[in-house]
Amino acid sequence: MAGHEKDAYMALIAQHDPQIRALLEQGFEFVTNAFKAGAAPPGIKAKTDLEQVRSLQQLGYQAELSTAYDERGQSRPTLSAIWRKKRERMAGPRHDHGRSHRSED
Repeated sequence: MAGHEKDAYMALIAQHDPQIRALLEQGFEFVTNAFKAGAAPPGIKAKTDLEQVRSLQQLGYQAELSTAYDERGQSRPTLSAIWRKKRERMAGPRHDHGRSHRSED
């Protein structure tokens, strides 16, 4: 999907799905659609939606699943849409290098 088509597609599904609208507002980006466990047609070997999420998490992303939609905005019950967002770094302990915490008598 070209950039403009992808933007139009995201706008279409965000209009109809509050979860997707919230994911976009939170800075998530669409990655792919993946089969739910047990939903892949016979003979097709593919990672499931949960396997895809685990892979993204191992790469340092926050990953979410939502309903998957086709190009016309119709839901696809055998698929999940996968979304990712870079994890925000937690603030580490603060170090005050210039001061001693010992009381000075």
